[in-house]
Amino acid sequence: MVELAPVTPVATGEYHPGQFVWHDLVTDDPEAAKAFYGALFGWRFEDVDGDLSVYSVIERDGRPIGGIVPIQDEDPAVASARWLSLLSVEDVDDAISTLERSGGAVEIGPRDNPTRGRMALVRDPQGALVVLIRSVGGDPPNREESDVGAGDWLWTELWAEDAASATSFYASLVGYSAERPDVEGAHDGYRVLYRDGRPRAGVNEIPWENVRPNWLPYIRVDDPAAVARRAEELGGSVLIAPSQEVRGGSAALLMDPTGAAFAIQRWPVAGADGSQQSRGLGGVR
Repeated sequence: MVELAPVTPVATGEYHPGQFVWHDLVTDDPEAAKAFYGALFGWRFEDVDGDLSVYSVIERDGRPIGGIVPIQDEDPAVASARWLSLLSVEDVDDAISTLERSGGAVEIGPRDNPTRGRMALVRDPQGALVVLIRSVGGDPPNREESDVGAGDWLWTELWAEDAASATSFYASLVGYSAERPDVEGAHDGYRVLYRDGRPRAGVNEIPWENVRPNWLPYIRVDDPAAVARRAEELGGSVLIAPSQEVRGGSAALLMDPTGAAFAIQRWPVAGADGSQQSRGLGGVR
């Protein structure tokens, strides 16, 4: 077993159900992924040897923010490269019971990792993969937007086939409340999920056919157009280019050379009338 990095380098003793506390990239080419993200965001990597594989901790400015996991043949649930987001819950086993009653399924686990906590990789009722976790030592402290610098995680967003149904499910799973953001560019189906008064995630209805439901992580950048161009130079792909029609050109959807999708966004960003826009690509139709 690989001793996975804890979700916070210093134990906090505090828990924030509904918070996305970590992101792991699962890929069949970790070295290519490290070369890409290292050049694009300045991330550094520390390898941890396990019995069967190597887990690479992603560091930004010396702080661990995620990991890279080689795809394992025995894990058919993750057969292609993707980012997996870890969602804090009060009790993993209770959350699994809620999941299964709602039509979701457990793919791996639940398992206890001595350095990270109790976890389960699950598929929600619409098929989106997410990792449920009760972490060892507590969750990361709540952070203000001003504390999130370029190259760090900004937001996590569910792309669902039925946004209303997905919102209802996650409300039952972790106690979210949902609001439609009263900002420029947000379409009627977009919802922001709150827990304990804090925005934790977004829900967007998938705007195209042949796209499966998934949780999409966002990385904060200063210049989305420049980052998108650099991603292509490094072998990645631009799936949605920065455009004034989508969040005023503040956001883009990219894919790394190994096939994992992620989003970037400049933040904060004002609309044409000076009003604050919302995070995410929720205006895409």
